[in-house]
Amino acid sequence: MKHGLAFALGCLRDPRRMGAIAPASRALARAIVSEVWRSQPGVLIEVGAGTGAITRELAMSFAALERFVVIERDPDFARLLRHAFPLAEVLNHCASDVNQLTIEARSPVTLVSSLPLLSMPRDEARECVNAMLSLIGRQPGSRLIQYTYAAPHLRPFNGIPPGWHWRRSASVWANLPPATVWALERAPVSLNGVH
Repeated sequence: MKHGLAFALGCLRDPRRMGAIAPASRALARAIVSEVWRSQPGVLIEVGAGTGAITRELAMSFAALERFVVIERDPDFARLLRHAFPLAEVLNHCASDVNQLTIEARSPVTLVSSLPLLSMPRDEARECVNAMLSLIGRQPGSRLIQYTYAAPHLRPFNGIPPGWHWRRSASVWANLPPATVWALERAPVSLNGVH
């Protein structure tokens, strides 16, 4: 099944879970990959991969990754992803289970989220956020990359743990709708111990 058709069928099945009117553009995918490689990604995990618009760009670096895990809740999309990316570890799970993954204690995680957090039911979005925060909080050197379609100054979500901060990585106008890429990472500690 072609990715565009799969996206359209996904919109018909459950529009609130799609979060956009079109798949992510190549420009957005490249901005995310650029942020992923801003530091060594360690274990790369993508949640809410959908039809694989971002996955395609991420998969080009597969050989340099410690491990590449793709999590997609929709079984039809998961099948499509398994077929398109046979080297990736594609799991048909909800993102709220991401913190259940077994990862070596010292391996950093770069978590790329395509979850439409602002259009998902609030309780469900919070479960997913809590699971993502739990995972990156337990793996040293980890971070979360999330993109949004909201106003460019609006953070993807609130309630981040002390010692973490959002950094706006890129604004992507060549996307429908325009998107902002954010990175959640530990705040740098200054020499006097103050963030």
